[in-house]
Amino acid sequence: MRHRSIIILAAVTLLCTGQALASDAPSPLAGYQFSALIDGPVPDSLQTTLSGVATDLPKPYKDRCHVQQNLTATTSSCLYGNLSSKTTIVLFGDSHALSWFPAIEKLAIAKKWRLLSLTMSSCWPASIPAWNPSTNILMTNCAIWRQSALAQIAKVKPYITFVTGTRGFATIDPSGNVLGGDAKTSAWKLGMALTLKAVKKASKNTIFISDTPISTSSFPDCLLNSLDSVQNCATPVSTAINTDWLTVERDLASSTNVTWVNPTEWICNTDPCSPISDGALIYRDGGHLTATFAVQLEKPLWAEISGSLN
Repeated sequence: MRHRSIIILAAVTLLCTGQALASDAPSPLAGYQFSALIDGPVPDSLQTTLSGVATDLPKPYKDRCHVQQNLTATTSSCLYGNLSSKTTIVLFGDSHALSWFPAIEKLAIAKKWRLLSLTMSSCWPASIPAWNPSTNILMTNCAIWRQSALAQIAKVKPYITFVTGTRGFATIDPSGNVLGGDAKTSAWKLGMALTLKAVKKASKNTIFISDTPISTSSFPDCLLNSLDSVQNCATPVSTAINTDWLTVERDLASSTNVTWVNPTEWICNTDPCSPISDGALIYRDGGHLTATFAVQLEKPLWAEISGSLN
């Protein structure tokens, strides 16, 4: 897997929505060097495992440490790695954050650290109301869970807290109106700044990871029906990567003085974005990584952050 440092050649002036103003400044894509995807068949070794991709999940799904709306909360400590370690690291966020669990657990094991996993489905880390557009219901339990998670972070005083979440969130204003455009982005920036401030106060190091590229293909059906052509299930870079949102996330990390990690090229480094990397299927659905692929992200993640840790 290739890992290149993504270099932004000039600052991008933002509107309150995070959309770049028209100027001579390059977009975030200016630092990427995408090669064309070389088409070919689905590897034989992967064909035999495609049907089981829906169950290629991180441990906290299976032991119920990942809080889900329709399941009873676990009574487990949700600790992993070296349970006797005096050094604790934390993973905090929604189900997109949980996609990082295999990589961060591998890091914890390698460093002999204890890992506390704090994730909740459809509950983004930004301190804003969590609106479910599918049911048109405000998820009041999200705010309760989020405050509890932040309290746990404050209690354990982690060496590192990893924070991330989906860009596909929905929220409302105090009058109950669903926000969009400028107002939605502004609400997220204010809410995320509050969350990062609380995390920073408790953690020696705070790492804010940008959301991952998305896929437009349905897995595993797409590849099962296209075993001779991986490219049929690839996603164009312009669809997979939201450069405006990456810019919003980057600038928020800068303004709050936390370490920003952009994992885009670890997941998509061809145009179109391949659904397979190093023999592993990248996605189990449009926005969540398979555990088999995600564990591969431990090395580039550590290479990216190790030099910035206090």
